[in-house]
Amino acid sequence: MIKAFGNNIYKTKSQVIGNATGTSELAAQLREVQKRVKHPLVSAKHLGLDLQAFIVDLNFLSQDAVDFRQLIINPELILTKAPLTAQLEDDLSIPRLAVSIDRPKEIEISFFDENLTPRTAVFSDLAARWILHGMDQLNGISILDKLNKHRQRSVQTHLKRIADRKIETNYELEYDS
Repeated sequence: MIKAFGNNIYKTKSQVIGNATGTSELAAQLREVQKRVKHPLVSAKHLGLDLQAFIVDLNFLSQDAVDFRQLIINPELILTKAPLTAQLEDDLSIPRLAVSIDRPKEIEISFFDENLTPRTAVFSDLAARWILHGMDQLNGISILDKLNKHRQRSVQTHLKRIADRKIETNYELEYDS
């Protein structure tokens, strides 16, 4: 079950994962949900867990096999490189809405992998885009926060339809009571 947009968990900065207890289980849970919902990004927040972790798998973006799958824990942005490129992004918590977001073409981040091994890596293109999307979400920033005020107003009807449970998905959404 995916937490729907508007849930308070999306408004706060996630907790840093401090030790290896449960990281394998969390990774398995993220992979299982990702396989079920068929989306390139699933974060702990989508599952209602306030933890700094997400998984990116680019195989869900196209018919062609893309060999990129990475679990990212406690990410920190080191560097971004120009140019900015605009591309449509969506989010599991905001079904059936894609918005154009400008993001840098290349990034460098430090993070921990599934075994809590510290890593530093450079990512570009779609990997960089989805990693930044995940990092934003862990920091309480949604794709809607990246929009100008006019575009934010233009999606309000869609958000109301989500809140009223009138948007169908191939996965179950959990709403705040």
